[in-house]
Amino acid sequence: MLISGLFITTAVLYGIACALYLAHLTRGRAGLTRATNAALGAAVGLHVAYLVSDIAAGHTSFTDIYRVLSLVSFAIVAVFLASTLRRPVTVLGAFITPVTLLFFLASGLGHSVDSVSPEVRSRLLPFHVAVNVLGVSAFALAFGAALAYVLQERLLRRKELGGVFQRLPALDVLDSLSFRASLVGFSLLTIGVVTGALWVVREHASQVMLAPAPLMGIATWWVFASILGLRVMSGWRGRRAALGTIVGFLCAVSVLAFYALRAGSVAS
Repeated sequence: MLISGLFITTAVLYGIACALYLAHLTRGRAGLTRATNAALGAAVGLHVAYLVSDIAAGHTSFTDIYRVLSLVSFAIVAVFLASTLRRPVTVLGAFITPVTLLFFLASGLGHSVDSVSPEVRSRLLPFHVAVNVLGVSAFALAFGAALAYVLQERLLRRKELGGVFQRLPALDVLDSLSFRASLVGFSLLTIGVVTGALWVVREHASQVMLAPAPLMGIATWWVFASILGLRVMSGWRGRRAALGTIVGFLCAVSVLAFYALRAGSVAS
């Protein structure tokens, strides 16, 4: 996507929100809450305007990985804000907004080129992309909760029970949120894998499934399937599940990174 004043302003506001969330976590100043909410709200509002302006300019292709990255960053913050309506997890913004910012910045690194060849386009593609975008955003929330769990558990073992420890949600809240978000993300990823497989069968393009990105996507599916299976059948909880969730999210990010790198090489 092309760099514009709107893009830069949105990125700056996301950066400010990120810094304020981190300051709220580490310093716990009550006055930061209102400023943090205002900065994130402004960033989200400008991000919506940025997406709308891109669509108005006729850029609606789901085959451009850079637009997909922008959608992912927006979906991540939207899912996070939705989660704060049901649980007292606003402080997790310190873990979520850096991820949102990184995805948004990455969306501005490339030119507006189609990163998927014409032969792989089909009616399934918009739906396939949409469910995977939502899946990654759910995994990002699970990732943030897992990171917070690892930090909280470490502080507890060291008996550092003040400051950051008191501001983070309880371990069971973080574990439950990570599990539920992983379950939602896994369900969406499963739909994404199925729609991708349907296209392969219909187009007789089995060679596509052997490409690195689809293989990494399947690996991500197996990682989360294993984590969720161990949670349900073996009672996996706590630090091991959190670390597995972190690995799973990094696998999901690697898929997007591969597409972005490939698109960058094509554009150059």
